[in-house]
Amino acid sequence: MYLCAAILNLLLAVLIGSKSIASPQILQFCGSLLISIVAAFDGIQLSRNWNRTTLPWYSRVPALIGILGAGWLSLLSVRAFVAEPFRIPAPSMEPTLKIGDYIVVNKSAYGWNIPLTNQRLINFGHPLRGDIIVFRYPQDENIYYIKRVIGLPGDTIVYADKRVSLNGTMLHIKEERAETLLDPRSNVSNTFVRYQETLGDVSHPIWIDPKSSTYHASSVQGFPKHENCQYREESFTCKVPTDHYFVMGDNRDRSSDSRYWGFVPEGNIIGRASRIWYSEQDASRAGTLIK
Repeated sequence: MYLCAAILNLLLAVLIGSKSIASPQILQFCGSLLISIVAAFDGIQLSRNWNRTTLPWYSRVPALIGILGAGWLSLLSVRAFVAEPFRIPAPSMEPTLKIGDYIVVNKSAYGWNIPLTNQRLINFGHPLRGDIIVFRYPQDENIYYIKRVIGLPGDTIVYADKRVSLNGTMLHIKEERAETLLDPRSNVSNTFVRYQETLGDVSHPIWIDPKSSTYHASSVQGFPKHENCQYREESFTCKVPTDHYFVMGDNRDRSSDSRYWGFVPEGNIIGRASRIWYSEQDASRAGTLIK
């Protein structure tokens, strides 16, 4: 019973401790590690107080430490190389992903990195246009971001009048309806026009604020390969460099993305968002495939 309680503490620390997009990863990791250590000592203390003359092998202190250690390493390996949960804290990917959505990220989609580094260990493939990826923010690699891949290495992206052109062809969009929503963080209502955008084989919703400018030139930062982009008053053009990707949020006028801070190096990519496993706003979204 006590062993089960200790292992349950470990499971809660490693599995349920979902990282938040745009939160420092090292704090999440240390938090899970700390709780796991506490769980181990708790299990040891409980086993010592076991009110029996002869303890079964699995309740003895060395075995308990070994079980907890093996379990922690196994679960940490799953999070490092197979799948990891994240929480969406901001509206930049709405309406596809909402604030409070908990998602599963497939970390085997493109390859494995050495944990906590950008060094690729094994390659399985490359992101495709339309994929929603989680990556380390190039300006601060301790922070995770989530965006949709728009441009691949070698692509030319033009953004003008809130329309995306890819290699000389404007992406098709279809207007659906106007939507007025309350931002739960600011308690302010905003009206967006919802469109369906087609990006290759992927059709996905986007929001556009008709009152907002095409992009905010004052928010453009200096970034590596900045010479690949030419900015004008109401448009810009970018040539995606080798081993880099151009990404944007589906909530086009509420997203900090490649328009402002540049390209995502392939080594920064953590994995592809695959499913919503829980939603604070709408429980029916659980299990939804992300596309």
